[in-house]
Amino acid sequence: MLFQPPVFETIFRIPAAHRLMIMGSRSRGGPADGVCWFHTEHDAAGQPIARYETYDETDVTGQDRCGWRKYDARGRLVACHEVAMRWSQLVRMASRREAEIALQGPAPSRTAPTRRGPRHLAA
Repeated sequence: MLFQPPVFETIFRIPAAHRLMIMGSRSRGGPADGVCWFHTEHDAAGQPIARYETYDETDVTGQDRCGWRKYDARGRLVACHEVAMRWSQLVRMASRREAEIALQGPAPSRTAPTRRGPRHLAA
C-alpha cells in the first residue's frame, strides 16, 4: 500500500476561503527516517499569512512521532502539536478521519495569545 499523507487542510483547520499551497517536501532514510512537508497558507486575497512544517519520523533515539508547527507571516512560531507515533500507526488505530483529528490537536482558543507564546518542541 502506498503511503498516503494526511489531508493537511483538515489538520491545520484551513478556512474554506483560504488556500494551502505545498512548497516542498524532504525525506530521509536510515535509522532516523522520516518525511517533512512545507506549506504556505494564503488568505482570500491571495496574501501569504502562515507557513507550516509537518513531519512524520523516527528520531535518532528510535522514538516515533508526527506533528506540525505553524509560523505567522513574520516567522514566529504560533502553534504546534505532536503525537508520539507515526502517521501510519495513527491510521491503523482508527479511521483516516479520526487520525487527522488526533493530529489536529486541541482547537485553538478564542482568547488573546500570551506574550510567552507556545511551548517549543524538542528537536
